Amino acid sequence: MRKILSATLLFVAALGFTACSGEEDDLFDMSAAERLNAAKDLYSSRLMAQPNGWAMQFYPTYDNEAPNGKGYLLLTRFNKDFTADVCGYIWPYWSEDQVGQAGNSETEWRVHYLNLYRETTAFWEIITDNGPVLSFNTYNDNMHYFSDPDYRSSDSEHGTGFGGDYEFIVVEAPDDASYMMLKGKKRGTYNLLTPIEEGIVYEDYMADVTNFQNYLFPTNAPTFNVVHFGDSIYKMIGAEEGLPNIYPYDGDPIANESFNPFLITKRGDNYYLRFRDAREFPDNVTVQDFLYNTEKDVLESVDYPDYFIGGDTVARFLNEALYANRQWQINSRSEMSASMKEAYTAMNDQMRAGKYTLSNVAIILDPNGVPSISIRYTANRTNANMYYKVNIVREGNDLVVNLGEVSDGGRVLLQKFPAIETFMNTLCRRLTGAAATTQFNLNTIKLISADNADDWYVFTLR
Repeated sequence: MRKILSATLLFVAALGFTACSGEEDDLFDMSAAERLNAAKDLYSSRLMAQPNGWAMQFYPTYDNEAPNGKGYLLLTRFNKDFTADVCGYIWPYWSEDQVGQAGNSETEWRVHYLNLYRETTAFWEIITDNGPVLSFNTYNDNMHYFSDPDYRSSDSEHGTGFGGDYEFIVVEAPDDASYMMLKGKKRGTYNLLTPIEEGIVYEDYMADVTNFQNYLFPTNAPTFNVVHFGDSIYKMIGAEEGLPNIYPYDGDPIANESFNPFLITKRGDNYYLRFRDAREFPDNVTVQDFLYNTEKDVLESVDYPDYFIGGDTVARFLNEALYANRQWQINSRSEMSASMKEAYTAMNDQMRAGKYTLSNVAIILDPNGVPSISIRYTANRTNANMYYKVNIVREGNDLVVNLGEVSDGGRVLLQKFPAIETFMNTLCRRLTGAAATTQFNLNTIKLISADNADDWYVFTLR
């Protein structure tokens, strides 16, 4: 069993019995001042035990709204000269923006985020205050950014900043320095520190973790995630903002609203998602930390495999995006199987021979709001779309696509270029939807013939 150093208990033990001076020599070989120094040295050594520092999951407050309630990743190296290198990437700021229509606008305080990697160095020390406290005791542009009164809040002129701490009670400090748990002295938020391996460059680490988070939770293809807490199923929306709402799958998102800020870190080759707050379930089940399982393509609880987070289904999201006036598109550069490439190339070549330039093919709503397959091309220097109405029926994760009534213009184009009809037949059939990369990120989807798995296209959301 891993030996955990309970900071408060050890600190009390280090100071205990000092009032009984007659017993001091029997209990301790050190004076009270020496014991204080020993405690400081102990916790300082634990912080410095990781030569490349720590990934600190920093939460300024327990607020349920951005920006104070969001998490921020700070990479921190505690040097032996008692300087600390604190590095970060995402920084909130308020600005007074013009809102409303021109001529009838007003100003409103809004939060924005600066995506900028920056490094700072300042001093730190362990102080004693009813227990060991880590203090960043000189101004650090990154750590103190969250408590600096110059960064006024949106609803106050008192300059409360973002509410963060710069002094932290040491709550847990294992003797193997495998992690540390700090608690904000003023705000009381718990902030986990996990080691960063030697040789890892901080800026590369931040880019890696940020790219992975954007990969799982893209902002340009917002969809919900499916959360399985044992036998109960939930939706998770807003993960791309870092403060998602988790509510029963068929429930109302407002009536069942919850706030679940999280951060992603990396250890070795593994990515971890940790929510700020643990969720408790019957039978003493508590979940907070999730590991990305590459093989299953899910975020799996590190303790309970039947508690996991997955992505949306392709067929459902395709329809939702379609009716949100997005389109699914392929062109000559898209990934597709050899058989599909042959059909697409034949259509492209035949149109080129007839002085038409094929731009792309898309699953889209036509100008009347009807699902269609559009052939976009240029002829006589004029861009044009030919829409072929289709009926799309969703059956599980399959899509049954049937060609509808063809317009007069559509018939003319089919007669002029028969390869278009051959190509259309590759789409107008039963198709199985699959994620092109990950079920979390459906910016690209793979539509596969249900009859022949070797026939497929990769469509991109536009």
